[in-house]
Amino acid sequence: MLVVLVLAVTACTEPATTGFINDDKNPWLKKAEAEKQRRNYTEAAECYEQALKLNPESAAIHWAVAILDEQQLKDLASAIYHYQRFVKLNADPERGKMANVFIERAKRSLIASMPNSPLENAGEMNDLLQKNRALQDEMDKLRQQLTEAQMRLANQPQVAAAAPPPPPLESNIASASTNAAVVASAPPVAPLPPAANARLPVAPSNPTTSVQQQPPAGTSSPPINPKKTTTYKAKAGDTLANIALKYYGDRNLWTHIYRANRSAIPDKDRLMPGTVLTIPPKRSR
Repeated sequence: MLVVLVLAVTACTEPATTGFINDDKNPWLKKAEAEKQRRNYTEAAECYEQALKLNPESAAIHWAVAILDEQQLKDLASAIYHYQRFVKLNADPERGKMANVFIERAKRSLIASMPNSPLENAGEMNDLLQKNRALQDEMDKLRQQLTEAQMRLANQPQVAAAAPPPPPLESNIASASTNAAVVASAPPVAPLPPAANARLPVAPSNPTTSVQQQPPAGTSSPPINPKKTTTYKAKAGDTLANIALKYYGDRNLWTHIYRANRSAIPDKDRLMPGTVLTIPPKRSR
């Protein structure tokens, strides 16, 4: 009787570790759940292993072991194994999909925990990818702007070649002096007799009134002749001589505009489009 009682007590405290029984009759499974409630996770894991020996094809036990290994014991390799066993033994497709998600999560965590893991530089790699994407967007915008500028340039009418700048004022003065000397040295010429029916020119009523200089041939409008200082924005093809002709009616007065804008015109022979020029009033000679 005593021997039978000892065997009965032993059977209750130390269940068998071989054979196949259902989960609801598996004593190690109940003990594992009790140790897990007490937060004795290492003891719970050992009880789960004994429970698997009694029923190695139990999907529920593999799931419980996988969750315990991943969340409490941080044994990611063991968690991946038991998740995979659950997917193979489980009959519910939705829970199988969930287990696959957990498998990928555990794999990433396992790779990140390894030394020299490529995931250690994931943040830096993400920053580089974002910067590269921003540079690509900026390059696309610049290409679009360049294409639009080329199209606008192709649609603009052809601008006539700019007239060469007039010679400097000093050369004009020297030329005028030479011509005056030649005229002074020439012999006097007798005036021609007037024709019989010719009319003599009548002097103007106001001798102080000066004759306005006619605009050169080819111009469509008379000079502006500003009475006070004004401004003009240079366009493509403009030269100081053309602007002087427009405002003063005389190309040779380009020096007035050049002196007033010396700081804005680095090269008097090359006028950049968009340059804002100060146009002084026409000086009396």
